[in-house]
Amino acid sequence: MPAGELDYEGVPYGDLVFEDIDWSEIGEHDPARRSERKGSSEPDVATEWATEACQDERRWVRSAGSKSGLTVKVTGFSSGAGFAVTIIVAPKDHPPRTRWWGATAWAAKPSEIKQYEEGQ
Repeated sequence: MPAGELDYEGVPYGDLVFEDIDWSEIGEHDPARRSERKGSSEPDVATEWATEACQDERRWVRSAGSKSGLTVKVTGFSSGAGFAVTIIVAPKDHPPRTRWWGATAWAAKPSEIKQYEEGQ
């Protein structure tokens, strides 16, 4: 399984680089329409904000816990949004380098914010 407990294909989560995130394939998972899709009042997340959060120097990166083990979950602060965002991405390259597919994103939940603030 590529996404392990401490690393992704041998690359420690803290060393992953999120230089380029491609949102062209998100389809119905567009984070800018999440509240509509979920029927909730949660804030929508522009893909630019999600990319910005992935590039936060203090970001918290871990396995997304998917069955395939291919995705990574990132929580970081977006100054454009003004709040922390959690993003699901999958690498375009193996082992992962700098290019990623954006899958979805949402305003970080309180538990995710706490972990992010604690530097997990």
